Amino acid sequence: MTATSQEPRRRDAQRNREAILAAARELFADTADVPMCEVARRAGVGQATLYRNFPDRRSLAAAILAEHMERIEQVAAEHAGDPDAVFLMLRSILDSMAHFYSLGELAREDACLGSERERARRRLAELMKEPLRKAKAVGTVRCPMTIADIFLVMAMVRGAMEDADGPAGRAAAGSRALTLLLDGLTPGRAIV
Repeated sequence: MTATSQEPRRRDAQRNREAILAAARELFADTADVPMCEVARRAGVGQATLYRNFPDRRSLAAAILAEHMERIEQVAAEHAGDPDAVFLMLRSILDSMAHFYSLGELAREDACLGSERERARRRLAELMKEPLRKAKAVGTVRCPMTIADIFLVMAMVRGAMEDADGPAGRAAAGSRALTLLLDGLTPGRAIV
């Protein structure tokens, strides 16, 4: 019998899953080319346990990407109604992009992860609608800005991270790029 999402996991099974995800997060921070046996070793579990939880690297990557989507949803919920919520969400997205840049690359290359990525993109667009509307209403962003512009900003930030070294380097490059881009999106600042 396999556990479904509605059935609670045994404590040891839950601990194993969390250990696997923690190990994968750490290993995937630098590269998406991580052997599953290395994830099992780092997590301190056998390969059977690893594959029972995640049958392949794709499912493991999808679980980590889903965690980051949940974190962005949490930021959106915590800052609902805040005129700066759009900026806080962008910063949260930047942090995820910097730390899991290689997983994003894997998702862009993998057709199955690509469909998961597309679902996340639609969800993100939905989450950004109200914060963007609120920011435009109070004048913290230029009125012509759209959800498509938000995704363009994220693509530009991702591009700035491309040649940076490691999560810290990507975070610094992404933060600088986002700061420059947001300066251009904020009313009253000249666009150079």
